[in-house]
Amino acid sequence: MAFELVLLWLVTAVPCEKTPPPGMVCIEGGDAIVGADDHTDAEKPRHPVSVETFYLDAKEVTVGDYSRCERAGACTKLKRPPYYARFQKPELPAVPVTWELAHQYCVFAGKRLPTEAEWEKAARGPEGKTYPWGDAAPSCDKANYKGCPGDSTRPPGSYPPGAYGLYDMAGNGYEWVKDWWTPCYKGCDKACGEACLRANPKGPCDGARPCKGYTQRVLKGGSWYWPEEMLRGSWRRGERPTSGLHRLSFRCASTTPQLSAWPPRFMTEPPARPADPKPPSEEERAKALAVVEDTDVFQIPLCGRAGKARVDCRDPMSYIKSNEALQYLFGDAIKNVGGGYVGLGADQGYSYIAHARSQWAWVFDYDPTVVRLHHVLRAVVKRAPAREDFVTAFTDKQAKATRAAIEEEWASLPREERAAITGVFERARRQLWANYTRQLRPARWTEGFGWLQTEENYRYVRLMFEQGRIVTLKGNMLTDKALPSIARAARSLGVPIRVYYPSNAEEQWKQLPPQYRENVRQLPFDERSVILRTLITHKFHKSDSYWHYIVHGGLHAQEHLALPGYANVWSFMEDRQQVGAFLATTTAGGAEKAPRRDRYLDFLSYIGVPSAAGSVVAESKP
Repeated sequence: MAFELVLLWLVTAVPCEKTPPPGMVCIEGGDAIVGADDHTDAEKPRHPVSVETFYLDAKEVTVGDYSRCERAGACTKLKRPPYYARFQKPELPAVPVTWELAHQYCVFAGKRLPTEAEWEKAARGPEGKTYPWGDAAPSCDKANYKGCPGDSTRPPGSYPPGAYGLYDMAGNGYEWVKDWWTPCYKGCDKACGEACLRANPKGPCDGARPCKGYTQRVLKGGSWYWPEEMLRGSWRRGERPTSGLHRLSFRCASTTPQLSAWPPRFMTEPPARPADPKPPSEEERAKALAVVEDTDVFQIPLCGRAGKARVDCRDPMSYIKSNEALQYLFGDAIKNVGGGYVGLGADQGYSYIAHARSQWAWVFDYDPTVVRLHHVLRAVVKRAPAREDFVTAFTDKQAKATRAAIEEEWASLPREERAAITGVFERARRQLWANYTRQLRPARWTEGFGWLQTEENYRYVRLMFEQGRIVTLKGNMLTDKALPSIARAARSLGVPIRVYYPSNAEEQWKQLPPQYRENVRQLPFDERSVILRTLITHKFHKSDSYWHYIVHGGLHAQEHLALPGYANVWSFMEDRQQVGAFLATTTAGGAEKAPRRDRYLDFLSYIGVPSAAGSVVAESKP
């Protein structure tokens, strides 16, 4: 009970911004009444809920709005048969719209569909009035419903506004919301649970998909086609997400006043390049090193198949070099963001550190070979003034000197561990030399991404090593040791984690383990923070790339990791913005200047900025 009270206080603690996104209104968080006891069973019971502050479109999305999304290639085209012609004027509500199309548009606009609780609070006001205008009976001067003149949709805003200054929350277009349909309010009777879910109810599976046993989404508000009975704010109807008729429409919501619309923030407000960090004080170094290693990672049993990992075993293959060939696709999203870096894997982390100009970095892995490889790299980088010198250290001619450098760097470790580190060097030396030699070669389409691509990038990584700002540790993402201790270290330093790189580790688990969810939620993210994730599955992309590359807004990820319905990493993907829909192929003289890989890259709720005109316009990249 105490937790619920704290949660409800937090719901009301976030005030509205003075300037909401254009075309939207702010609904301040707090209590509201939803449901009704004296109508249909689906509306029962009347009960209180609390929702967080959110922003809602003042009017229904119009045909003109939706057409912009079509032209950008981000939305499936509306069906426009001849007998629907009277519904297709640009100023009319977008119909016929399926739930899927409504969701696509809201993602394109950097928004989302509202939850049923949000929609109902907005329609009925905090007092739970019957209609947007109050409790008085409907009339044709208040709403557009069956029997009113016209027998069709009307331009949004044709009637007086209701609660919060919103238009057409009753009649005109039936409106889709995020929730899965249940025969009564989720959690309010034996059919749906035992106790009403009061704080931020989102329905089954928190609205995420798939949701086993649920096949319909919720429609609210009635329409021009249906009688006045359906105009009540409490009215609820279930419908297949693929159903689209000339009375089905929608409006969008947003949790924050900053929209995740294209173009993303790194394009509209690129951060200035941070200055080189100064040598840290002893106190700062102590804070950075105050991490807890998972010392038992070497005892994690191996899985039976290479390329696979589970929560109870690790991949038997050691990835001493990355096989994610298009990592430069992440470059624009992290350029000059500074802050802290947290990530697993081999040397690809140094490319992210150099490009982001991270001020502190915590590099971890649960593979003994990879952890020891980082020890090798630290010893070599600190003693190699230039990147060519670094690569040369892995040649036959320099092998003896490099072994001595490793011994010197790690003289404080037990002999057995020093031997294990030099053993990694000996076994992998020639393979590493070939890998680093390849990374030295200029690749013009990467635009300087890569820690060995430019002298400046290498210089920065070397500076970070020399100042002790790169901390390497044994870490298992699934325990309460390494990641939580990194979060504490970053907080004590006052450093936001701006880049978190789990590669495709999350995809290895059918369910995101509770401890992992908590670990990521503890990382000190801010509005510039991103998760760089790769996915193997081709369910979300049809291309010749083995990997798909995802830039996921850190705050969005943390918010959704608190929701059990988002059971695995694939649950997030319905909110993705497909970058290929926004960017044109770069050509010169009829030939490609550089390989265009945008079809392999998606943005997932990365914070952008609303356009001055209040509409989302996708423009080709020059």
